[in-house]
Amino acid sequence: MIELLVVVAVIVLLMSLLVPGLGRAREQARGAVCMSNLRQIGVGVYHYWTVHDGRLPYVESPMTNGIGGPPAGGQSVPGFGNPAWPDAETNPFDRRRWPRSLPNVLMPEHLGEAAGVFVCPSAVNGWPRSGARAYTYREAAANQPNGRRDALNRYNIEHFGFLDGRMLRQFRMTLTGDPIRDAMEEVFARAVAVRDMILREGGMIRGPHRGGVFVLDRGLEVRYRSAAETQSDLSPNGFDQGAGF
Repeated sequence: MIELLVVVAVIVLLMSLLVPGLGRAREQARGAVCMSNLRQIGVGVYHYWTVHDGRLPYVESPMTNGIGGPPAGGQSVPGFGNPAWPDAETNPFDRRRWPRSLPNVLMPEHLGEAAGVFVCPSAVNGWPRSGARAYTYREAAANQPNGRRDALNRYNIEHFGFLDGRMLRQFRMTLTGDPIRDAMEEVFARAVAVRDMILREGGMIRGPHRGGVFVLDRGLEVRYRSAAETQSDLSPNGFDQGAGF
C-alpha cells in the first residue's frame, strides 16, 4: 500500500509539472497558426497591391461595431458588433451582401480558396456568434469605424480604415527628418491591416493570446501586441469603446 501511494504521489507530481508545460506548448502552437494565417493574408494583400499598380484593396467589412438601432431603424449601420444584426446579415463570405469584404476581395485571385486562414485557433470572438467560427479577424476596412468615413491622415482612418483603395508607394515607414511628420509616421506605423478580434469585459480588453493579439501591421509584418499595448491601441481618448470586439 505504501509503495502504491508513493507511485501515485510521483505520478501526481509529474502531472503537476507536465500539464502547465503542455498547455503552454498548445498555446504556442495555436499562436504559430495565427501568425501563419496573418502572413498568408499579408501575401494576399501584397499580391493585390502589385497587380493593381500600388493600390491597396478597397474593403467594406461587416466586422464593424455597427451603430444605431435595429436594421429597420433609420441610421443603423450593419456590423457584427451590433447585436441587432443577425449572423446572416454580417457573413463576410457572402458575395451578394458583402462583395468588398476582405475574403471576397482576396479570394480566389490573390489568396486562392484558403478560407481557413481567416480563423485563429485561439479566438475569443468571431463570426458566427455561436457554433464553429469561420472568421475571427478584424480588418482596417474603409467603412470602419462604425460605418463612417474619416478624412485621410486622420488618426481614426489611418489606424482603423486605411484599406480604402488608396495609392501607396511603399508599406514601410520612411522618416523625413521633420520631427512633426516623423512623429506622425511613427504613430501611423502602429496601424494594423488585420488583427485578432477581442472581447471587452468590464472596460478591459481581452485578446486570444495571453490577453494580447497578433496583428498584421501596416508594413505587412506580423507582430505581437501585449494586453497592455492592445488596451492602449484600441482605446486612445476613449475611441472604439462600447459595442466592440
